[in-house]
Amino acid sequence: MVRKKPQTKAKTLLRNDAYEVILMAIVVGDLEPGARVDEKQIMRDFKLGQAAVRDALFRLSLEGLVERHARIGTRIGDLGLRELQDVFEARILVEGYAAALAAHRASPDDLAAIRAAYDGYEEVVEARDIRALVVMDRAFHRALAAASKNSQIEQTAIRLHNNAARFWCFGLKRTSVEANKRQIREHLKVVDAIEKRDFAEIDRLLRGVLGHFPDSRFLMFDPLRPGERPDVPEAAE
Repeated sequence: MVRKKPQTKAKTLLRNDAYEVILMAIVVGDLEPGARVDEKQIMRDFKLGQAAVRDALFRLSLEGLVERHARIGTRIGDLGLRELQDVFEARILVEGYAAALAAHRASPDDLAAIRAAYDGYEEVVEARDIRALVVMDRAFHRALAAASKNSQIEQTAIRLHNNAARFWCFGLKRTSVEANKRQIREHLKVVDAIEKRDFAEIDRLLRGVLGHFPDSRFLMFDPLRPGERPDVPEAAE
């Protein structure tokens, strides 16, 4: 029997790069919700190989960001309020538990990595650099998930964040500079609460952070706490 050659590190990196590139395009809206996916166009636009693109689209379909239909083709998933509510409810459980585990397990380096995700955020917000803000937000939530020291929770938290990021990014341009800064400050307070092992404060802050979307159409609520509703986001400047 002929053994298959092991996949090279370069090929693995290339496929991961393709995944990250296409994911970012979906999150920021370069690939619009509901749009048909043209693999050849993606290959040309992002200078990617066919195998890497197909592998990335398959991974994204597992996350629900891309839909694949027999005889119809592939399309970008819609931005649906029902889907967002599902993601929000799951994130409360998964990321909330990840933060609680981090309070027990995170090292000083882990906490520093979470905080460092937003280094220089004031200038980025002032410049209205949406892509940079998306990268910062993703780095924050990925570092928080990693600090749980549970690989299954980490992977699930990342997948849920990828879905939620599209909704967050959709209305980001309509939100004022100060509102954006305030939300980032709330994120950083979560790290302080983790460091202090203040579990009630971790829960309170995370619910606000995870339930905030800079568009009044996306107001999330926890069905287990029906008396609570997030504040309507501040109008854009």
